[in-house]
Amino acid sequence: MNEPGRSQKRQEADWFLLGLLGIGIVMAVFTFWLDQPSYWWISTHEAKPLKNVAGLLSKYGDTPELMLIAFVALTACWWARWKKAFMIVLCVLLGATIAGGAVNAIRLTSGRARPNNKEAIQEWNGPWHDGEWTIPKNKYNSFPSGHTAGAFGFFGVLVFARLSYAALAVIPAVAIGWSRFYLGAHHLSDVWIGMLAGLVTAFLVWHKAGPWIEKKLNDLAHFRTVRG
Repeated sequence: MNEPGRSQKRQEADWFLLGLLGIGIVMAVFTFWLDQPSYWWISTHEAKPLKNVAGLLSKYGDTPELMLIAFVALTACWWARWKKAFMIVLCVLLGATIAGGAVNAIRLTSGRARPNNKEAIQEWNGPWHDGEWTIPKNKYNSFPSGHTAGAFGFFGVLVFARLSYAALAVIPAVAIGWSRFYLGAHHLSDVWIGMLAGLVTAFLVWHKAGPWIEKKLNDLAHFRTVRG
């Protein structure tokens, strides 16, 4: 691709990011407003089969488990010398790591009580409340959802790498976010903000870090003998 065309593509990507941020921020306001009624509806319409499915998704859809899958894929791509696939998986790992790490830093200090926390007197408590730290207490680590941010940071890269398969790539991330909400571990707004953080991170990783990673891979003799 020539330089003007590449520049135009980057500008379009930047505008897309700004639009995504704008829509996400507007929608976030509504999700906070819907936190209580949505949790009440879920808690009064529980189905055991769905709860079992949500439990499995929640257990195996956390960032460490997703990264283990990515490391296996990364090893396979290196062994097969699939340069493009290796770059994508490397970006996937980077997206999940950054999104999960950033959101967890906020989650551990926001002190927001989880919806299923019956002991909390107030919803927002900060890192210190009632003479003790809330940081190490899982029941006060609700906002935002770390599972959701990591999942969208992970699968979001696949969305931006192959827009034609975006719907298929985003389904697992949506399912993981849904599981956290359905189990009462997070408010609707926790999941939404986690999703937004993951997608924005994935977008930045793919469009900003991706080209740099690709350039470095082009310099590696390991990939020079194989096209693609």
